[in-house]
Amino acid sequence: MELVVARIDELRPRLTESFERWAGEDVGGSTRSCALSGGATALIFLGALKNANVDWSRITLFWADERAVPAADPESNYGIAHRMLLEPLGAKAPRAFPIVFDPAQDRPGKSSLGTAAIRYDTLLVRELGSRAMDLALLGVGEDGHICSLFPGHRALMADDLRVVAVEDAPKAPPRRLTLSLPFVLRTKKIWLIAIGPRKLPVLHAALSRTQRTTPLDLLMHQAKDVTVFTDQIIRRA
Repeated sequence: MELVVARIDELRPRLTESFERWAGEDVGGSTRSCALSGGATALIFLGALKNANVDWSRITLFWADERAVPAADPESNYGIAHRMLLEPLGAKAPRAFPIVFDPAQDRPGKSSLGTAAIRYDTLLVRELGSRAMDLALLGVGEDGHICSLFPGHRALMADDLRVVAVEDAPKAPPRRLTLSLPFVLRTKKIWLIAIGPRKLPVLHAALSRTQRTTPLDLLMHQAKDVTVFTDQIIRRA
């Protein structure tokens, strides 16, 4: 686990430099896969990626989670990425595979979220085969949630799926789609971006290994390669 601590105005260039190094690594000519999340954290890392001097044709973007809203909705993770990254890159933009949800397919008593999860799982199999994601850029909630995996939620128990439908998230909007914890844990590199003092308690608990009760704790204990980018001074045990 690596910890990168810097003032918030310094974190974006640090992320840009790190992404340029990652994208420039020689991987035998193959493309690199990168999963993005959303929320307030996206405002930090999407700007960093936009400024990166990389060959975007070698990178394919996926999404770690998505809110069950149309792409034009302000809550859409893909919508934020489209406005802040893909649209500004124009013709240089990488291949991007958003998690697609169509609320028009909902029927009384029957949600279409499960179908959307299966559809994205199928897409991941088509694009990645049995390979893990190369990189995931994730935020963390004050409760220790990552992606749309919340503490104590039954979605954490989905150990045989890549994509999970969440109908009752404790944070609005309640309906979401998310990569499963086992699939996230297989990711080769995870960059966790945590900004602001309200993230400090849960970050400190995860780094000091004093508990294993939140998705963040599980990530810190089990993921292969985690780098935390934060503007908070964290005591290490």
